Amino acid sequence: MKILLVALNSKYIHSNLALRYIKSYCSNHSSMELMEFSINDRIERMVGQIFLAKPDLVAFSCYIWNIKEVLMVSDTIKRVIKHCKIVLGGPEVSFDAADIIRNNPGVDFIVMGEGERTFRQLLDALKNDGDLSRVRGLAYRQEDKIIVNPPQPLIADLDTIPFPYEDGFSGLENKIIYYETSRGCPFNCQYCLSSTFSGVRFFSLERVKKELEIFIKAGISQVKLVDRTFNCNPERAKEIFRTILELGGNTNFHFEMAGHLIDREMLDILKQAPPGLFQFEIGVQSTNPATLDDIKRKTDFNALAQAVTQIRANENIHIHLDLIAGLPKEDYESFKRSFNDVYFLKPNRLQLGFLKLLKGSGLRIRAAEYGYEYTQYPPYQVLQSHHISYEELLKLEAIEELVEKYYNSHGFLYTLAYIIDAHFKNPFDFFEDFAAYWEMNGYGGLSYSQIRLYEILLEYGLKLKGIDHALLKNIMRFDWVSQAKPSRYPAGLEPRKMPGMGRAVDLFFKDENNILKFLPHLRSYTPRQISRLVHIEIFEYDIVEGISSGRYLPQISFALFDYNIENKIFRKSRFYKVNIKK
Repeated sequence: MKILLVALNSKYIHSNLALRYIKSYCSNHSSMELMEFSINDRIERMVGQIFLAKPDLVAFSCYIWNIKEVLMVSDTIKRVIKHCKIVLGGPEVSFDAADIIRNNPGVDFIVMGEGERTFRQLLDALKNDGDLSRVRGLAYRQEDKIIVNPPQPLIADLDTIPFPYEDGFSGLENKIIYYETSRGCPFNCQYCLSSTFSGVRFFSLERVKKELEIFIKAGISQVKLVDRTFNCNPERAKEIFRTILELGGNTNFHFEMAGHLIDREMLDILKQAPPGLFQFEIGVQSTNPATLDDIKRKTDFNALAQAVTQIRANENIHIHLDLIAGLPKEDYESFKRSFNDVYFLKPNRLQLGFLKLLKGSGLRIRAAEYGYEYTQYPPYQVLQSHHISYEELLKLEAIEELVEKYYNSHGFLYTLAYIIDAHFKNPFDFFEDFAAYWEMNGYGGLSYSQIRLYEILLEYGLKLKGIDHALLKNIMRFDWVSQAKPSRYPAGLEPRKMPGMGRAVDLFFKDENNILKFLPHLRSYTPRQISRLVHIEIFEYDIVEGISSGRYLPQISFALFDYNIENKIFRKSRFYKVNIKK
C-alpha cells in the first residue's frame, strides 16, 4: 500500500511537524512519503503532484487555515483515484468528525486527537484486514453508517515517538524547522485548544539535549519550538537554555513563554545569550483582571512586565507580545488600556490578534453566554459580543493594520515617540486617530512602499496641532537615514544643502582620529571605501542628543550612521554625534 502524507502549509517557509512525527512513528510501513505544499499553490498543481505519486492512501493534516483547500484537494483526488483512501487528522477535524465525514463523501477516515498511535493502528488494520472498531480515536464510514470510536489514550512516554527528523533535513533548506520538548499546557485558557487536554508531558531532558545538538551541528537557521508554554517547568527550561548556550552555533531558537514565570535566575542565564540566539513570544492577551479571570488565564502582569523590561534592556532577545481583541468582559475601553499597557513595554513586535472561537474550546461552548457572533467558517473569528460591537472590532482591525506597518516595521521608532508625546495622551489614541485618517483618505486595504508610508505619516503629522513641523521632518529624516544608507528621500524630507559639505565630510574620513574614535572596525579601509559604507547627515536640531534626553534643541548638528553591524535584529545602524569642520 502506497501511503502519502500531505501538508498544505500556510507559507512556503513553513514545514509540518505533525506529519513528520506520523512518518517516524509508522516506520514499519515502508512505502510512505511526505509531500508539502503551500495553500497559495494552485489546487490543480497539488492534485497533479499527488496523482503522479499513485497513492493508495492520502493523509492530510488539517488546521483552520488550510481546511478549505484540504477538502477541495481531497475531493478532487477521490474523483481521479477512486480506490484511494482519504484520511484527515488535526485539530480542525477532531471535534466534529462525524459531521465532516457526513458532509464530505470523499473522506474515508478521520484521526481524532493525538495522531501517531491511531494512524499506525489504522494502517495495521487496513494492511491485515483488521477490525476498525478496535482502533481508538478513529471515525469512519461503514456502509451507510458513520462510526466514531472511543478516544485514544494520550501517549504517556513521549520518548517512544522517534525523532521526527531522522531522515535528515533534505528539502527543508530555507524553511523554519518545528520542534517540541513537551505536549500539553499547565493552564486552562478557555480560548485555546490546549485546555481540552489536561496536564503536560515531557520528552526526556537527555533526549532533548541530543536533538538540540543535531539542529545546531546541522547549521539549521531557525528552530521554532511549539511547546504551548516552554517554561512551564522553569528549572527544566533553564537547563535547556544552558545547553544551547554551551553548544554555541548560529541557530535561532523561538520559544513561546509565560512571562510571569521568568525569574531572576533565568534572567541571569538569558543575559549571557548572544544577540539573535533566542526569540520569545509571550501571550499577554489582556491586562484586564476580570477578563483574565473569566478565561481562566493565570498570569501576573507586573512580573511579566518586569521580566520583559529586563530582557529588552539587554537587547539580545527579540520579544514578541500578543494581545487578543474580543475576549469576554473586554470592551473597547478595556482593550485600549490593555493595548497601552503592552505598548509601554516596547516589545520588538506587538501582535494585535482577534479572538477565534475554535472547535472544542471553552469559549465556543459558552458562546451564547457571552453573546458571541462569529464567522461560521474558518477561522471562526468573533464579529461581536455583549462587550464589544462589530463596529468597534472594525476600528481595531484598522488599528492593527497600522501597528503592523508602522510599529512592527521598526522604521518609525523616534517619529512615533515624538508624535505620541507631543499630541496624544497615549499610544492607542494616536493609532485610533491615525486609523480614522487612513480610512478617510482611502489608504486602507492597499500595500505601500516604505517611502510612501513615510510620506503618508508626514502628511498626517503636519495636520496635528502642537507639532513642530520642522522638528517632525528632522526626526522622520533621522528614522529614514538610520534604516539604510539613503539613495533617495521621501517627498518633504529632503536634506538641506550646505556649501562645502562634501569636502568637509571627505576631510572627516581622512582624519585617522575620527576613524579610531567612531569606526575602529573600519580602520583598515581607505577614506573613500569608508564613505561608501557609512553616511553623515546634517540636521537643523541636535537630534542625537534629543533622542537620549527628549529635548531637541534647534541647532545645526551632524550625525554619523554606521550600517556595518553584525546583528541587525534590534537596530539597522549605530549613530553618533560628530563635528564637521566646514
